[in-house]
Amino acid sequence: MKTILKDQELEDYLAMGKQENLEFLDKLYHLMNQLNADVVDYQGLKAQTIPPLCPNCQSKNIIKNGTQQGQQLYICKNCGRNFRITTGTFVYRLKKKEKMLDYIRCMLEGKTLRACAAEVGISLPTSFAWRHRIISALRTFENNIDFYGIIEFEQLLMKYSEKGRKYKNREEYEEAKKKKQRKVAVMATKDRSGNMLFNLTGFDKVKRAQIERILNTKISSNSVICSNHNEELKKTKVQEQRKLEIVIGRSKKRGVYSVSTINKHTKTFVGLINKKFRGVATKYLQNYIMWYVVTHKYLRKRLIEDIGRMLNLASSDRRAWFLYRDLRAKPILNLT
Repeated sequence: MKTILKDQELEDYLAMGKQENLEFLDKLYHLMNQLNADVVDYQGLKAQTIPPLCPNCQSKNIIKNGTQQGQQLYICKNCGRNFRITTGTFVYRLKKKEKMLDYIRCMLEGKTLRACAAEVGISLPTSFAWRHRIISALRTFENNIDFYGIIEFEQLLMKYSEKGRKYKNREEYEEAKKKKQRKVAVMATKDRSGNMLFNLTGFDKVKRAQIERILNTKISSNSVICSNHNEELKKTKVQEQRKLEIVIGRSKKRGVYSVSTINKHTKTFVGLINKKFRGVATKYLQNYIMWYVVTHKYLRKRLIEDIGRMLNLASSDRRAWFLYRDLRAKPILNLT
């Protein structure tokens, strides 16, 4: 592994404030190209701020245990598991690691899986796997999003899909065909400060209990919730008193309350899924949701700067590879 920052540079990096860190990430792509560094090298730098996690028992009670092939090894003091600095991250067991940085660039340029594969020099199945490694790593940011002030809420219904599934027999195909006629519900929430989150909740419609969970855990008290007429939302009970404002259609109340912004985002997201990607399997839908959310919340729509930011975001999750592996192994996503 290459060292991206030397000792004094590393000390300065660890002492950076938020704005300084963003400026560093904006220049990261050029810095890594100058050093001929790859994404595994950056994972080593990221380990200075995100502590390694035991892949067996999730403990942080670990110590260093030598190196292997240039990578730092650790051992868990709780269960004795040995693992690498990359274990569980989106670069775990990654081959052709030197190509991943340019693959992220192609993704951010909006290129298809096939176009990314052709430009970077990998196969189409590898291109699929790399995209899903990256977007699986973004799921962790669901926990970082809370809502304040004026909050817009909308229920989005999308077609259930098992795109790419191979069926064992005719009976399995017929059973899947019945499911494909159903809709899955996505709860879309956004405030006026730019915080946004979509949640895949299940079949048919967003349930009251799911709305209450969001209200009680992610929305501050004294917020105003704007929504189209939604019976489940009207029935909700919250732990603290919150003001509820119901907005019908696209109308504005008192020139302030509306759902126009969340409507715009849901339409853009549906277009992205149906037209650009030509549909995605429902089991991967929440990953694509977080890709959309993270792109709008953390990126600047400036390609070079966004490559560094996306690499940093993807490197933050130490369970991403396991999430991707488990999702890929499941033929379907169990929804209630």
